[in-house]
Amino acid sequence: MATLGKIRNHGVLLLIVIGIALLIFIVTDFVNNGSTFFRDQKANVGSIDGEKIRYNDFFNSINQMQDFYTVERGQNIDDAMSEQIRQEAWNQLIMQQVVEKDAQNIGMEVAKQELSDLIVGKNPSPLISMRPVFQNPETGMFDPTIVANLVKELESTNPSENIDFEQFNRLRNYWKFLETNVKYNTLYDKYNTLLSKSLVTNSKEAQFEYNNSKYSVDVVYAMKPYFTIADSTITVADKEIKALYEKRKEQFKQEPSVDINFVTFSIAPSPEDIEAVKQQVEIAKVGFTSVSDSLLVDSINFNSDIPYRDIFLAPNDVSADLKDFAFSTEKGVVYGPIFADNTFKMAKVVDTKFIADSVKLSIIALQEATPEATKLKVDSILNLAKVMPFDTLAQQYSLDKASASRGGDIGWVREIGLTPELAQKALNANVNEPFILTQGNASNIFVVTEKTKPVKKVKLAVIERHVVPSNATQAKLFQEAKQFAGSVKNTTEFDQKAQENKYQIMTAISIDRNAPRLLNISDTREIIRWAFENKNGTTSDVFECDDNLIVANITRVSKEAYKTLEEVKPQLLAELRKDKKYEQMKSMFANKTIEELAAESFSVDTIKNLSFASRSAGSLGNDHAMIANAPLAEIGKISTPMKGNIGAFVFEVLTKNENPEPFDATKIKAIKSIQNSNVFYFAIEALKKAYKVKDERYNFF
Repeated sequence: MATLGKIRNHGVLLLIVIGIALLIFIVTDFVNNGSTFFRDQKANVGSIDGEKIRYNDFFNSINQMQDFYTVERGQNIDDAMSEQIRQEAWNQLIMQQVVEKDAQNIGMEVAKQELSDLIVGKNPSPLISMRPVFQNPETGMFDPTIVANLVKELESTNPSENIDFEQFNRLRNYWKFLETNVKYNTLYDKYNTLLSKSLVTNSKEAQFEYNNSKYSVDVVYAMKPYFTIADSTITVADKEIKALYEKRKEQFKQEPSVDINFVTFSIAPSPEDIEAVKQQVEIAKVGFTSVSDSLLVDSINFNSDIPYRDIFLAPNDVSADLKDFAFSTEKGVVYGPIFADNTFKMAKVVDTKFIADSVKLSIIALQEATPEATKLKVDSILNLAKVMPFDTLAQQYSLDKASASRGGDIGWVREIGLTPELAQKALNANVNEPFILTQGNASNIFVVTEKTKPVKKVKLAVIERHVVPSNATQAKLFQEAKQFAGSVKNTTEFDQKAQENKYQIMTAISIDRNAPRLLNISDTREIIRWAFENKNGTTSDVFECDDNLIVANITRVSKEAYKTLEEVKPQLLAELRKDKKYEQMKSMFANKTIEELAAESFSVDTIKNLSFASRSAGSLGNDHAMIANAPLAEIGKISTPMKGNIGAFVFEVLTKNENPEPFDATKIKAIKSIQNSNVFYFAIEALKKAYKVKDERYNFF
């Protein structure tokens, strides 16, 4: 009872404690579950019709496209290419999904069997049959067995031992990319056919199109340019501007964007850095001048940023700053150091020789289980070469099927493009005299079939030292940028301080939130992300962007769906002033001939062959008022005043011309059909709007 009494006495306090405990439980549960919600939100790169586009799906599309290009081109993807691929992968993903959604609504699809036939059937898609990797090296033609073998390899649970995991994944992505593109290109063809076939030009439309260009006129006009009335004399009320803004508001839709002013601090070597390297080069020159031939290579490789190249060079192979020296100097003479583009360079002639610049080579590639077995095969073929043509032996024995199909011919090669060992043997070999290069179990039998005439070539030893900013220089530059960033709080101070320090202010306007960089400056994507996360007037900390330090200031942030009245006010004001000037000018034309207007300094000019089909009205440009009215006007009658793009004008038709070409409905329909073929791309843009495509890649890239 005593316990119950204590509970009653402290009931309010107990309720408060229990309430707080429940609140903590609820908040904790929300935070835990809410964090998952927010993580899910940030795991999306966009949405289509409310359906999220997952980051992993987009990332897989990027990987597939990258591996496709890697396999096709046989080279790695650089940063610039990666950026293009990300954009291309996004465009492709969006187009695939919006077309597929709309196609599903009308029951259009690419069936499984149809897709299979397009990939491994008798008449595969050109996207498959035109791929170089599926061409037979002997015939150069598409080989379906190569496709079948690749599919079998990719579907196998035990991939071939001759392919590593990275290669296997690359091939799998390559194939997945092809499969996906075959499917969607087929769907696009169907969808496009449906659209283009629905746009039929009938005879009436063909006749209308013909009539638009059948008759044309030659006109003379007199114009009063709007600029002849000063803007300051025209009064436009704010309510007029606002009314026009509301009327035209849909034209001012926009995506979020920012304007940024920024100052760059180039990370470049200081005079002290250049002088320090110069002293090192001068010391190296002493040894370079006197070093013996036996130690020359070691000396160069120790002192130079570029290793020694033990080859003879033709004049076109030597850089312009060394060419005159190289071909006019005796062996042992040292030239330089010279300094250009932050690089010190000096050179020494090692040797000169008159030798062929290029040779035409043929090859027989061989490989057996052991070096001994390969040697026996080589000796056997060399014996056969004494009585049989080399090209016949290459076709029969060479493992390099691409060159074997050409009788072993690998074409003309130059010394600079060969390995030192092959260059030394090829340039010194006699024509039609075989020589051998062996590495492990593999041997190649080469023969020189032709040589160019000997030319003077030089073997050049070059020491190059690139000057880079020292740690002290970089620290000093960073401190300067840091002080500037910390000394400004708004755009006005940013501009003032920059001018005081004689910094050049660079401006980037209307930057999209997915823009990859500022004004083509590398590694500036982080600045754009920062700008969209901060307020107008904010100045950034120091950004390190490749070879630059950058301090940025936000001068405008627009996250609204429409441009504001203030942003478009100059445009609206100019239009309203033009309307008012036109109203003032109309009376200037009253009861006057073209000749009289010319005497009053109106601008007078002629336009020939003007028709409804014209895209331009002479010096008036694309003036709809002239193009729409002149072809219908009577000859010799001066028009009423027209409101043109650049001024008010009247015109007089001088002559009417008739196109002698007869009406040909079939021809016109064919032309319209070609024009209608672009409807697919207009449809894609319409589908993007209809399915409310949202691009949120900026969260990741």
